Amino acid sequence: MKGVMVKVEFAKGAKTIQVIQDVYDREQAQEIAEKHKSAAFGTFTNTLRAFDRSRGTVVLTGYRKRYLPFWHIAAESIYEYHRKSTYQIGVRPEVQSVSINSQDIPVSPDAPMCVFEGVDHCFEHFKKETVKDAAHEKGKDYRRYLDAKAKVVRAVEDLQKLDVDVVPVQIRASYLMTNLTKEILKPVHADEILDERVIINRLTLYFTPVHVFEFKEENRDNRGTIEVDGVTGAWEKGSKLLSDLAKKYWNGDTAFDIGTEVAAAIVPGAGVGMILTKKLFDKRHANKMEKQHAQLHAMYSSRKKK
Repeated sequence: MKGVMVKVEFAKGAKTIQVIQDVYDREQAQEIAEKHKSAAFGTFTNTLRAFDRSRGTVVLTGYRKRYLPFWHIAAESIYEYHRKSTYQIGVRPEVQSVSINSQDIPVSPDAPMCVFEGVDHCFEHFKKETVKDAAHEKGKDYRRYLDAKAKVVRAVEDLQKLDVDVVPVQIRASYLMTNLTKEILKPVHADEILDERVIINRLTLYFTPVHVFEFKEENRDNRGTIEVDGVTGAWEKGSKLLSDLAKKYWNGDTAFDIGTEVAAAIVPGAGVGMILTKKLFDKRHANKMEKQHAQLHAMYSSRKKK
């Protein structure tokens, strides 16, 4: 019995950092935010403002662009192997032997069956992909953003500008890769494994734009924000303007904490484990074959007595 260790490899150009381009620029996003600026303060504040004109009008006081990260990972597994199998073909009572590829195979004297061994040449292929918020364990569904226009950037630092906040990655590639790889690793019933690979076709860290507008009441230091999605134009009440994030630069290389060598360690000994699984299968299969043969022999003997 021969086997190879599972190899994990990256397709050419699989690892990239991409920024999704704005469909709604700052000016268009600001028009949306201005229409809904009262929502930045909540129902209670808006009720007070309706009865107290001294609170003044709501004015725009700040703006920042924010980039939110998410992962898109696509992988496939390939298995090519040989397996010895025993085949049984039912024949008519008068048949004494069957010739297959010039080989004469006798029919069992105990049952009208032609039993022969062969080698199965097998190939299996599995695919899996995941789209995951890179900042929160249970975050936003970013699958819809995969159809948006995006461009490759050299590094996260290319996005970090004076009025831009790049939200740091909290969910790292190695964590997602481990889970994804487990889903496409399948036990195979093999005597000889010719090829057993996991290929990472895509490992992309995306950043999608959000426009954040801060509003305040003229006569009070009461502030609130409206966030406008730069791709969909959807808006929502936001959190505080995170201007301090601009000072907390971080290196995007740490998000890609997985290389070919690390990837190979995700599934150590997987090839051996799969072959051991085959041993268990063989034992169960042999027991099942013996039981079936005994039943056929009993049926054949009963018919002969009739």
